[in-house]
Amino acid sequence: MRLDDLTQQRVVLLGMGSDMQAALGAILAANPAEISLVDEAASQGSEMGSRASVHSGLHSELHGGSTVHATAEQLPLISIDEAVTTAQVFVRSPGFPKYLPQLVEAMERGALMTTPLDLWMGSLDPSQRVVAVTGTKGKTTTTDLIGHFAAEAGLRVGLAGNIGIPVFSADWDSAAPILVLEISSYQAADLQLVPSIAVLTSLTEDHLDWHGGVERYHADKLRVLSNNGTAAKVIIVSADSPEALAAAEPFDPVIVVPPQSAAALPQQRVQNAALAAEVVFQLGGGRMTEQQILAGAARSMPGRLDECPGPSASSSAAGIRFVDDALASNPSAAAAGLAWSRQQNLQTVLILGGAERGVAARPLAEEVSQWPAGQLVAVTLEENGRSMAERCGIEVVAAADSVQQAVQLGVNALADLSPATGILLFSPAAPTPRDAGNWQDRSASFRKAVLELR
Repeated sequence: MRLDDLTQQRVVLLGMGSDMQAALGAILAANPAEISLVDEAASQGSEMGSRASVHSGLHSELHGGSTVHATAEQLPLISIDEAVTTAQVFVRSPGFPKYLPQLVEAMERGALMTTPLDLWMGSLDPSQRVVAVTGTKGKTTTTDLIGHFAAEAGLRVGLAGNIGIPVFSADWDSAAPILVLEISSYQAADLQLVPSIAVLTSLTEDHLDWHGGVERYHADKLRVLSNNGTAAKVIIVSADSPEALAAAEPFDPVIVVPPQSAAALPQQRVQNAALAAEVVFQLGGGRMTEQQILAGAARSMPGRLDECPGPSASSSAAGIRFVDDALASNPSAAAAGLAWSRQQNLQTVLILGGAERGVAARPLAEEVSQWPAGQLVAVTLEENGRSMAERCGIEVVAAADSVQQAVQLGVNALADLSPATGILLFSPAAPTPRDAGNWQDRSASFRKAVLELR
């Protein structure tokens, strides 16, 4: 859908997340006949004053260069029941629930639904090439590595999307000839266009409570590869991801065989680097060597198996390796982190737990079954740490109320070793609970707690 398609339409905005905040000026500049807002937080009882202060002063720079200033508190706030009786077009913040019964019925009656990402892609300059990266795990790392490899190859690229940069924001090079977007399943669910190149990093289970089941989750995510009868010109998958390979098979994908890594380098990261290298080759950047791919995979990335600075040398915990894997928000991603840790052949304490969303623990349980007895234990976090550990067969040595407390309890669990050694791995296997911020907040808490150890 294009921004112009909103002109003289009755538009309802669903939620006011960061993507919608960045897009608001562009949406208003499209001159809808009416525009109103369903604020999920406000509708659940939060105070209007809080909403207004958070969302005031929004603006967006349009593709044509004009700027429209707007304040979200000036928009009429309506309920979801009112919205479905008036909207011709819903513009949905990515996390706003798409499959509410009222919304499903409204779309069956002919209402349309889009997202800021879909509107932005529909309004792009046709000369710009879009690379879209999606997958259950690995999409952030792969997106980051595409940007790194492309810059080394002398290609001008802009990176945005689910990596934390809204496409309508001014915080990235949106005028670049090559645009690399990380796309979540929330964003993909209403995608009406396909990119020039699509990368499917993996395909297991996630966000099942939001999508309503694994089949719909897969279908929504795969809209990045193909929708409305059109497929991406190039679809890239890894030979190491059989589920992604099977899903992409009808589209004759480019299959990437990653090189094997040394034990110190996570194979999942090498797989992502190999996918990124193939993208750069498809963009005209030349074929990379295995050594270049491995060197790229060795780059540190915050929140993804990132060995972070430890306490001072005088600390009793100085011999412990502290690994920040806060981005591992599902069992598949945490399993990849544990597979790397198992290769180190060191006693490991796993900090585990977050918001429960009904995802099967099977990938994590399968990885745990390969560990020697007694070499892996867990410190659990709310909401689902203990239940996840029990489902996977991990011995729980302590339960924590916060990431900071979990770090100390994890160190205590390793203190029986003389001297204290091993790995303390923060790989939660679940999303961050709402009252704990986001993964960056928990990552920062983990790293701060490690530095403060005595």
